Amino acid sequence: MALQSSGIITLTNIQTEFGGSNPIGMSEYYRGGSNTTANNTDVPTTGAISMSNFYSGTSVYTYTISASVQEANVRSLAITSGWDGTAPLKVVINSGVYVWSDSTSNAGLLVSGSFPTGITIENSGYIIGKGGAGNGFAGGPALIDSSGSLTLSNLSGAYIAGGGGGGGNGAYSSGGGGAGGGPGGGPTSNDGYGSFNGGAGGSIGQSGSNGAGVSGYFGYGGGAGGGGGSTLDAGSKTDNPSGAGGGGGRILPGTGGVGPRNAGNGGSAGNTGSSTAGGQWHSGGGGGWGASGGSGTNQAGGAGGRAITWSSTQGTVTNSGAIYGAYT
Repeated sequence: MALQSSGIITLTNIQTEFGGSNPIGMSEYYRGGSNTTANNTDVPTTGAISMSNFYSGTSVYTYTISASVQEANVRSLAITSGWDGTAPLKVVINSGVYVWSDSTSNAGLLVSGSFPTGITIENSGYIIGKGGAGNGFAGGPALIDSSGSLTLSNLSGAYIAGGGGGGGNGAYSSGGGGAGGGPGGGPTSNDGYGSFNGGAGGSIGQSGSNGAGVSGYFGYGGGAGGGGGSTLDAGSKTDNPSGAGGGGGRILPGTGGVGPRNAGNGGSAGNTGSSTAGGQWHSGGGGGWGASGGSGTNQAGGAGGRAITWSSTQGTVTNSGAIYGAYT
């Protein structure tokens, strides 16, 4: 809670708001020091300092995301934890924590609503979007910000990654799913061997599943993009085997799944899924994190999801980790 805007302020009031040691000394509370944060612009950094400099002073409220969470609305979570909705908010995402989405319509992390004195996010974990399904569906965003006041630090070893786009399909085969759990496309068209469903997308930290189909023709699941499915490119298609695309995984940075027999391979990390290598019946691999899916013989691959979508003023981003997908 902020200090009062007029009247008597004591050293105890200041210590209660900002912390500090005993015995209390005014030199502990210069702005930018270990106790008084930079948002308190009336407090000097050196020289003379008085009690009145602390009118309406407020410390930063820190909210830590210490366990994986799906489609997190950061303002709602911080208020539930005790933030008063007014103090500067600092959000810390711990190492190894996934803040993730299971819908290409939603971000893994949503920053929306009022942050009157600003919001800072320090990410040491994984902020990730949902991968697009095979057969050309687009991937989703990792983070959406509409606050107009976000300062984001992506720290060493951390990731912010839009979902990969799904690979395009062929005439009798389906594309691979994009990185971020995109399912392989399906079912495939029936070529006499039956129609086959694509592989399931992987859960957080896991590879996607292989597509279904005749051995040697289905796409393999990837840690990032899933491989596309294939059909034998010879003669009549009524008696030729086919397969469906593999699912995209949720491993960072992740490797792409294999697409057999001229089908496209899934993309790894921020790489586009590969397109078909020949013939007219094969499908594309799913895109790696934030990248487009490869084209199939019938359809283009889906677009990769953005790392950050700004729906208001673009914030400030400092990156010492890895960001896959557009963010400017």
